[in-house]
Amino acid sequence: MKKYIVALYGLLWAAHLQAQDLPAEYSFSADGYRLQKGVQSISGLYEEALIQDVYLDFAQSNYWSLLTANYSSETLLPATLTYNGTVVLDSVGVRFRGNTSYMGGPGGGGTSQKKSFAVATDFVFPDQTLLGYKNLKFNNAHQDPSFMREALYARMARRYMPIAKANFIHLYLNGQDWGLYPNVQAVDKTFLKEWYWSNDGARFRATVDGGGPGPGGGGGGWGDGTAGMNYLGADTTAYQQYYSLKSSDIDNPWQYLVDACYILSTATEDNKDSVAALIDIDKTLWMLACENIFTDDDSYVMKGKMDYVVYYEPETGKTAPIEYDGNSTFESNAATSSNWGPFKNANNVNYPLLNKLLNIQEWRQRYLAHYRTILNETFTTDNATALINGLDTQIKDLVAADPKKATTTTQYTANVPQLINFVTNRRNFLLSNSEVAQLSPTITFAEYYNSAGQPHTPPTAAESVTVRAEAGGTVLYKVWLYYAADLNGSFSKTEMFDDGLHNDEAANDGIFAAAIPPFNAATWVRYYIEALSDNAQHSATYLPTGAEHDVFVYQVAMQDAANGVVINEVMASNSNTASDEAGEYDDWIELYNNNDTEMNLGGYTLSDNAANPYKWYLPENTIIPAKGYLIIWADEDKSQGAQHASFKLSASGEQLAFYNIEGNRVDAVDFGAQEDDKGFARIPNGSGDFVIKSPTFNANNEEGGEVSALVLAPADEAAMLVFPNPARQVLYVKTPTAQQPLVLLNALGKTVWSGTTQMPYTAVDIAALPAGVYYVQCGAQVQKAVLR
Repeated sequence: MKKYIVALYGLLWAAHLQAQDLPAEYSFSADGYRLQKGVQSISGLYEEALIQDVYLDFAQSNYWSLLTANYSSETLLPATLTYNGTVVLDSVGVRFRGNTSYMGGPGGGGTSQKKSFAVATDFVFPDQTLLGYKNLKFNNAHQDPSFMREALYARMARRYMPIAKANFIHLYLNGQDWGLYPNVQAVDKTFLKEWYWSNDGARFRATVDGGGPGPGGGGGGWGDGTAGMNYLGADTTAYQQYYSLKSSDIDNPWQYLVDACYILSTATEDNKDSVAALIDIDKTLWMLACENIFTDDDSYVMKGKMDYVVYYEPETGKTAPIEYDGNSTFESNAATSSNWGPFKNANNVNYPLLNKLLNIQEWRQRYLAHYRTILNETFTTDNATALINGLDTQIKDLVAADPKKATTTTQYTANVPQLINFVTNRRNFLLSNSEVAQLSPTITFAEYYNSAGQPHTPPTAAESVTVRAEAGGTVLYKVWLYYAADLNGSFSKTEMFDDGLHNDEAANDGIFAAAIPPFNAATWVRYYIEALSDNAQHSATYLPTGAEHDVFVYQVAMQDAANGVVINEVMASNSNTASDEAGEYDDWIELYNNNDTEMNLGGYTLSDNAANPYKWYLPENTIIPAKGYLIIWADEDKSQGAQHASFKLSASGEQLAFYNIEGNRVDAVDFGAQEDDKGFARIPNGSGDFVIKSPTFNANNEEGGEVSALVLAPADEAAMLVFPNPARQVLYVKTPTAQQPLVLLNALGKTVWSGTTQMPYTAVDIAALPAGVYYVQCGAQVQKAVLR
């Protein structure tokens, strides 16, 4: 199938959103066609290549006795934390953490000083963080002589589900070497904000109940039907013995848990839609598949309680489990974990996420499709070998020198190849399962077309979109197109056809097509493809393979509706140019009214987020005079006045857009990195191109200040000709003489191409340059060129 040129429009908006507005774990692919989670590199506190020194210094010499006495009450002991010798946090709170890892057991032991630690950086100072994180977990690698299971699991599974990041630290207590520790991210509100569009929902930790000894506490052991999202009746208090509410910014949070448990208990083939309205089926299936494949002994799949989190997401109205504890993965006991089949506990009614969901055929096949994806993409011998050997190189010397480890260096050395062998053996075992091995379809490509038949070209608000996909590999039962408006929320689905009647090219050629209906201007649309085999099971395949957290995207084109009011000047780095009513030097936006009459801008919006044109509304009866100016302070501080927007500008560059009441774009400006106390302003005032210049706050841009950017020669006086304009692949420059220096500059004045003029014209290859405004300069002559 023909491959098409990358849509530059999508690239530019993808880069803008990725930098400004997405949750941290979301990103757009390099070509702008896909929205993905968990694929970008990690920096900061959990950067995988780092092992930093961490010092905890307690004022009390008997700190160990105090920590021990505080274990049951979880009372924090104050300490000073020093990170990497450069970051010092005063009065953090420290306690021992963990259950079996603290109390003892194989590979650990109650007498071992290799305890796990919880650190609260905001113990005394509410806003104090360590590189953005308040809750720190330094784990003791309980029952893990390799020390690397948590970090390895995090790195292999984060493409498929929300999971805590993990690396390593070298810990010292009151100056004494305490050895190597896995540094594992807490599943807290910061974690939620990285994986979800907010952290406002209800977060529950499934707990051991009753406080008794042994697995599962006093409530009857693992899988006892208590804390596995089992329905315990309508009374919310019945759940409070088995779950702990960790955070919530919504009313009646317990009711959402009860509702989810109830609808889960009713799940059958006949009410799938009702269940899917309250349970995020796809997120759940990915988590269950990961826990099973990696043989997570501390998991829902194994325990049916305790070691997982339940989260109600208010933006979607759905509840789903979240992986919590990954230190007991890659379990190689041949009698237990390594021989888990893909449907472990699926026939146990006390495990409703398994028992109810995996016994509905459609979701069973979706689970198996995800299962195969993990086995084919991540859980492979080659991938595991590379990751394990890399971790071994990173930590082996520190493990050998660890004075507090509860296991031996000999055990560590033996565990490294055992982990690789485990992946090989388990993968072979799982691939031999008849349901996993069931032949499934292939989907080789998918792309969208606007109504004019142009591939990867954003539609207008009035246009539907045709999606085509090539599917085969086996006899097909159905091919489905799933689509959804906006960057979060539920998908609808429609059947795709290969009959020559649905813009699908020729009949029976393996090219299927279906239409996505029109959506409003600027709406982001997500979509993915599902192909089902014509066998008894209807085996499933998806494209992208990571759907629904890895999906194709496009954005409906903006509708421009010029009305004479424009963005005239912006300042994204205001140090001392102009202050607001509070005397603060904040970012500002200047609007200018080119009309001869005043304009009421009440209900218009400004936004630096393409996915949300309605980010900030201008207040009712906001009047801009004829030929006059209006200043908006971009400071995220609406309490300071009506003209204070709910966002700030980025001095490193972004897009700012202005919309009318109907949501149509009136004006927009893309700007790159800005200089301190310089304006980015239109010359001529109110209509010209933007240049970097001395600011003219609330005034005509031509009446003062030196222009830093290039000044264009009038077209009729130009000694050179630039064509075609706009240009796509090649830009031609005609000049009166040859062998003169010629440069192409981007909107920030940076040279992106240079050469000498040729006769009769110079050809400039622009195929690799992003779309935008550029300037061609030959001596004193400058002409603008637009690249599409």
